[in-house]
Amino acid sequence: MRVDKKGHSENIALVTATSAAILTLLPVAAHQVGLLSHLPDPPFAIFTSDDITESKAAHPLGIPDGLLGLGSYGGTLALILLSRRHPIARKMLVVKLVADGSAASFNAVRQLVSFGKLCSWCTGTVLCTAAMVFAGRKLIAQETVVVSRRLS
Repeated sequence: MRVDKKGHSENIALVTATSAAILTLLPVAAHQVGLLSHLPDPPFAIFTSDDITESKAAHPLGIPDGLLGLGSYGGTLALILLSRRHPIARKMLVVKLVADGSAASFNAVRQLVSFGKLCSWCTGTVLCTAAMVFAGRKLIAQETVVVSRRLS
């Protein structure tokens, strides 16, 4: 599969946004496993990262969601890197980007509904995920057109 320079720059944006999302999750995971005693927040009352990341909701099936997020975004990064040469990885990346965007949005809304506050680090992950979806928007649109043509 040939990728033009514009496609290459989209790949760079995807890699950058996904790497940034991973970086925002590292302190969360470190806090959840006891390596960091406190997650610092900006000086705004809306943020309470410690309370949210220590909550039962942040440990689905007893597993810290920071660790789950690191694994998930690591998978997204692998798909991005594979997608330039493997068409199936490209298709899987589209599904993964939509799933990542949906999960990040759900978690942000859940924090506001459940706590009335936000984890600042998780909000950073949400913003990075939005950048990932934005960077992958043309890929998502292209693959959606291909699927809809096959269905009709």
